[in-house]
Amino acid sequence: MAGRSRLRRLRSALRQVWLVVGLSTSALSTTRSLSAQQPFAFVPRVQPEWRADLVAARNNAFVAMVGANVPLGYYARAGAALGAGAVWRAAGPALAARINVTTRFLLDPFGENAWGPYLGGGLTARRDGWDRADAGLLLVLGVEGRRRTGWMPSAEVALGQGARLGVVLRKARRNGR
Repeated sequence: MAGRSRLRRLRSALRQVWLVVGLSTSALSTTRSLSAQQPFAFVPRVQPEWRADLVAARNNAFVAMVGANVPLGYYARAGAALGAGAVWRAAGPALAARINVTTRFLLDPFGENAWGPYLGGGLTARRDGWDRADAGLLLVLGVEGRRRTGWMPSAEVALGQGARLGVVLRKARRNGR
């Protein structure tokens, strides 16, 4: 009986040693793999964009814009765009100018799916003809498509100084949206 008791204790001790060795090995391999990883960096860091917006407001307008955005982290992008176009008023067409400063939250920042929806907000300012400039909040809902010839197309709807429908071409990043 004493032999059986010693055998049970020996088995129990071996299981505990095996468990400690297994956990130590697992932790060591995880630590090595984490230290071997490089910090993720979006390439290119600054992402230029071209956009065209149709604005339905008190005075309807078409605006062509140029801008850029940078990543604020994996899921957020901050950007600014400046543009000019034409506004249709009762007195006739006039020059329209717009500036947008936005932050977007991407639901697929690494481009794992064909379509990458995003939403965001920011500030917008406009000047129609010689009228006084006007500023307001901007809410954006959009979707980015597949990369094509180094560019990524997007479609957006937005509210801010009128309702907007926009088409955007952003320079494609090699690793992510």
